[in-house]
Amino acid sequence: MIFKFYKAQKAQGLLFIIIGFIAINISLILVINVNNIFSNGLTIPLSIIGILQVYFGINIFKKSPKHLLMVQGFVKENQSLMVNIEIPFIHNEILFQKKMINTFLFLNVLAVLFIFIFNNTLFLQGLGIGLFIQSLIVITANYFAAQRSQIYLKWLNDYYN
Repeated sequence: MIFKFYKAQKAQGLLFIIIGFIAINISLILVINVNNIFSNGLTIPLSIIGILQVYFGINIFKKSPKHLLMVQGFVKENQSLMVNIEIPFIHNEILFQKKMINTFLFLNVLAVLFIFIFNNTLFLQGLGIGLFIQSLIVITANYFAAQRSQIYLKWLNDYYN
């Protein structure tokens, strides 16, 4: 279960890197080839959140194998460290994922406001659509990560408590 969890974490990191690079490339293409008011609004959330996705994706991708080795060491040498270190770590991961979901739900509501309330301002509509798309991606990814973490935490509690 430990290996499966950290393999999935690493895959999520890679997915975030890919999605972030796609968003950044789309925003660059829009700036270079289209460059109108609507596309300028669209490129802001695509590029900013895309950069954040790449950043967090790289961190997750790099840290997951290291953390897996550390946890495997806990299992071999001192299983009490699973209770003292790994279980609190996963609790913190779940809290972080829930904060990300709540933050991007707020941004999603803001995006809907930009799309429908400011329907006569193309820049804000573009900003809203870009924010809506990126927020939905982040919410979905963090939702599945939180579910995976909850399953792993339940397994840890059942096995080590």
